[in-house]
Amino acid sequence: MEFMKKVEEISKIVGDTASNTYNVVADKSGKLIEETKLKIAISDKEADIEKLHESIGKTVYDMYKNGEDVGEVFEKECKKVDKIQKEITEMNTKILYNKGLRVCPVCGEIIPLESEFCQNCGKKQKPVKIKKDKKEDKKKEKVEEKEDKVCPTCGLICAGQAKFCGKCGYKF
Repeated sequence: MEFMKKVEEISKIVGDTASNTYNVVADKSGKLIEETKLKIAISDKEADIEKLHESIGKTVYDMYKNGEDVGEVFEKECKKVDKIQKEITEMNTKILYNKGLRVCPVCGEIIPLESEFCQNCGKKQKPVKIKKDKKEDKKKEKVEEKEDKVCPTCGLICAGQAKFCGKCGYKF
């Protein structure tokens, strides 16, 4: 009986270690996937800006050619570019945040997230604010609900929403 008890203890430790390892790997791979998605989105946004620049140029030339005033039209197009630039900045901030970094707003130096003062210019840093993507949060919730769980006691793979193991009764 003593032998079986030790086997159960070892199995629990191995199960806990495997679960913890899985969680760490899942977190890191999730951040890597998120960074890749953000970089793709940034590339798409930069392409949008390039298209707007081309559109602005064509619009200005056409207006000029027709003898029209070109001032007010540009403001609308330029505001679109400004909006996309802001979105790109937010995505880059999120990428740095996931890496534990931030950009000093005064000198542009990349510094550790927890720094209270910039290591380059010495200015006090404000907390980094990251906008949450509500759509992405809902997707993550659905994925988390569907992820299977491995029972650390008996090794049975259980449904993600399970509160107890169906084989041994282990409480998740």
